[in-house]
Amino acid sequence: MEAQIGQLLDELALQSLGLEKTKEIEDKLKKLMQLDELNLVYFLSLYFKYKKKGQTQRPLAIKDELHNDDNQEYALVYPTAMAPQELLKQLPYTSYTDLNSLYDQDKAPNAVLWIKKMQAGTGSSIHRNKYLAYHFGIDEKDVEIGAKGTDLFVKLKSGDIVSLAEIQILQAISDAEGAKFKKIILHDIISDETKDSIEAIWNKQSVVNKKLNYKQIVEDAKNLEYFGKTFQYHVPTIDSDGGISYNRQAPAGHALFGVDAMRAAYIDSLRPKIENGETLISCVGNGEDLSSAPDPLITNWMIEKKVPLVMVTTTKTEIDLKGGQISILPDPSSSQTFITMVEKAQAQMSGQLALFEKLGLRDGDGEAFFNTNMILINYNELTPIIKKLVEEIGEAAFLEVIAPSLIQNQKKQLDNDGVERTYTQLEGAMGTVILNLDKYWRSRYKKGLVHFLNVDETNRTKFFSPIKTAFDYFMQFRSDRFEFDEKSFRLVNKNCGMLPNVALKDKFYKSVQNVLDTFLGCQIIDLKSLIVEGKADFRDVTLKGNIEVKVISDEVVKVKSKWPSLEDESLTI
Repeated sequence: MEAQIGQLLDELALQSLGLEKTKEIEDKLKKLMQLDELNLVYFLSLYFKYKKKGQTQRPLAIKDELHNDDNQEYALVYPTAMAPQELLKQLPYTSYTDLNSLYDQDKAPNAVLWIKKMQAGTGSSIHRNKYLAYHFGIDEKDVEIGAKGTDLFVKLKSGDIVSLAEIQILQAISDAEGAKFKKIILHDIISDETKDSIEAIWNKQSVVNKKLNYKQIVEDAKNLEYFGKTFQYHVPTIDSDGGISYNRQAPAGHALFGVDAMRAAYIDSLRPKIENGETLISCVGNGEDLSSAPDPLITNWMIEKKVPLVMVTTTKTEIDLKGGQISILPDPSSSQTFITMVEKAQAQMSGQLALFEKLGLRDGDGEAFFNTNMILINYNELTPIIKKLVEEIGEAAFLEVIAPSLIQNQKKQLDNDGVERTYTQLEGAMGTVILNLDKYWRSRYKKGLVHFLNVDETNRTKFFSPIKTAFDYFMQFRSDRFEFDEKSFRLVNKNCGMLPNVALKDKFYKSVQNVLDTFLGCQIIDLKSLIVEGKADFRDVTLKGNIEVKVISDEVVKVKSKWPSLEDESLTI
């Protein structure tokens, strides 16, 4: 089968194919690869970029003393933290705090909010087997992992236990009852690994009306709607010989959902229908993040200013050393200025990791815009201009424009024949879909399309509270740092001035249950940073300021017996 797929892909790569022949080949590929149209289109965009790898552009480097105009090896970029004012003018951005006095903060009466949460991944970096076994009272071997948002729970005052994915439905119900928006439309982004866990939530008895499940509540509500599902398939990888292989299959990154959102701009059936006078605002955000959706203030701004496309960023802090940063890329050859994103891997390649991590944190730096992985789309504004562009250049060319920058993720695997082989997963990040479209727009129309909304540190957790580690879950739902508002079903940050910088340097802490056990009753509201080497038990300990603990023993060492309270301490125990 791999050989047949490879042959069809080679045929499709020929530029002389007509539309009829192209469709015939794509239909054969859909059947052979068992993909829907979206997933095939997306895989093809990655695969053809992989085949053209010899034509890749110069790697990015942050402009510094070693990487300057004399060094032609790299394309030089200016992250926002160090960009000159004349370049920052080329970056259309707005600060969230500047919106407060200009627009209604409580209600967006003309906005139809289309919420799409990414629940396609299982979040394998957070180990939940032990936690789920304890939660359900079953053996660990019987645990079935679902989406991260379906596997982490909150206990309500009523005694009901709800998952984070369920809470997001409850948020929509609460917002609809409060008429925060004209209508709220929910849309699931799932995969074969997560579809059952998401479906189970929709069929679960609701905690707000015990007679109805969530599906029935949404169906009965006038200002709530369920639009459907976007399904992410596993796709083949590339073997060591450069051929298609089904020995290893994997999802190809969240850029799929960016491509899906852009296709919805010119394919009417992919969008919900709205009435005259309504504006369709869509949001794509992290699935386990209760905060990854806009408020009425943001939607009113997008409507009144006619903003078509937004990437939401937040001001970088000490906890954001690894994530992508929005940067400005002047192109001397075309006299154009483009917007891009510098990632940790690129900084490592250019030998600038230390500089990358310090950007925005040094004296004299401006704000470094840290990518939150949330995009907002005003389809009333985006649809007509994208439709016009597709009419002018054709759908195939448009899909090539928005194709994500290629990530080649190499994975080793022990195959069934006992031989360890290396496979390359072709992946893409959602932000690059949006930035590649913006780059084309700037080249063609000499102006930007994408707007950047930067959220300051004080307001950060209103829109960006991802759960990347087991400690994040503890901090948000089991500690004194946050409070869960059961009226709005949202998190309340009780210390908005900062989030603690936490590094637990032992795989022991990847387990949710281990973290919950060893931090039970731990007070962290005034914690600034916590660095732990080895396994320490902080149960019922108050942690303040900057704490470093090194554990010499291989066993878990209890802290409270000697230090019931720690403030600005560095210990070896």
